[in-house]
Amino acid sequence: MNTRTTSLPVFCLLSFCFLTSQALSAQVNDTTSIKQVIEKYIVGWRTGDSTLLREAFDLDAGVVFWVDRKGETEQLKSMKLSALTNRGKKQPDYGIGYTIQNLQIIDNKLAIAMVKIPLKESHYMDCLELQKMNEDWKIVLKSYVYFPKKLAPKN
Repeated sequence: MNTRTTSLPVFCLLSFCFLTSQALSAQVNDTTSIKQVIEKYIVGWRTGDSTLLREAFDLDAGVVFWVDRKGETEQLKSMKLSALTNRGKKQPDYGIGYTIQNLQIIDNKLAIAMVKIPLKESHYMDCLELQKMNEDWKIVLKSYVYFPKKLAPKN
């Protein structure tokens, strides 16, 4: 048997293992970075620290969406994330014990995070879309649902 013939599959296997480990390492780094961005957002909102919020959000293009239930009909409302950060006020109970329910990273450039955010006896469920730009993750879209105490599901 020719040595070149047997070394090609071994080379391919080693290359595959190396590339797979590199991809897993990048995924772990991205996961850590995304969790740090979410932490900045939560702590920034809790403390009213607009600097942390500016670090977490893409203020040029980012948007927040929610359903307004105050009228007779529900309406989808939106606001630029820059306006949201300017309204930031201190909410000492916001997000204490928050949990990332689900995190999906797509091609190391796009991530979707479902985050349960406690607030006193109620909670929010945020769907955050993050984009990686210039090696930094930023929240570009926030959509949320508010669960008052009487409607708050157990999980």
